[in-house]
Amino acid sequence: MGVQGKMTKSKMGWCMPVDAPAYGPPPGYFKQARFLRFDYETDPASASEIVPEQLTLTDPATAAVMFVEYPWSTAGYYREAFLGINVTFGDEKLFYAAYLMLTKAGFGGREVSGFPKKMGTVEFVQYEDVMGAYMERPEGFRICSGLIRPEQLVEMPPDAGPSAICNLRVIPSPVMGEPPSLVELIKLEGSHSNMEVYWGPGNVHFTGMSSLDPWHKVPVVNMLSSVYITADLTFKDSEILATL
Repeated sequence: MGVQGKMTKSKMGWCMPVDAPAYGPPPGYFKQARFLRFDYETDPASASEIVPEQLTLTDPATAAVMFVEYPWSTAGYYREAFLGINVTFGDEKLFYAAYLMLTKAGFGGREVSGFPKKMGTVEFVQYEDVMGAYMERPEGFRICSGLIRPEQLVEMPPDAGPSAICNLRVIPSPVMGEPPSLVELIKLEGSHSNMEVYWGPGNVHFTGMSSLDPWHKVPVVNMLSSVYITADLTFKDSEILATL
């Protein structure tokens, strides 16, 4: 007779593989992160097509693209490009994560908090006093670019929108043809320290139209602000706002 398995739910680790978890539980720490952030007005008719019906776009409709480099974090070193849309859920202001491209596999943020992560090329460049970044997928096919010339040390501009992030977490069904096993709206709020913000003239634009990565669905109608940020970040527990 064969030996019965001994792994029980009470013995399971934080995530799969349950006897050797691929990543640790929150909080997540990110030291000396640097951001290029571009806030802008967008087209509400186009942007609303990718926002869950439980959320409402702001009026005017606004969004932001961020290019981020994490020199050290509990998830390792990586870079990412992030497109979010400012929304409300009831009376709460949130930053809905529409697209997220990063340079390494990010199991934790995707599985636990619902960040819409895909892998791509994200690079930072500097020419004299001008800083820039771009995102490509696949490498060589540029989708998004941003440039800024940092000039003034400022507080976070009012156009930056809310800090709390809203994600749509989808767990597919293992049964072919069936709807997702789980669909949730997730709220994640981080804290920051040692933050410096530098304002300067700049702009972001979408340089390629990809039906596989359609960042152009949140077009730039009017630039609001461009900033360069350095900070230490901490992300703690997520909160389930709604099960769809």
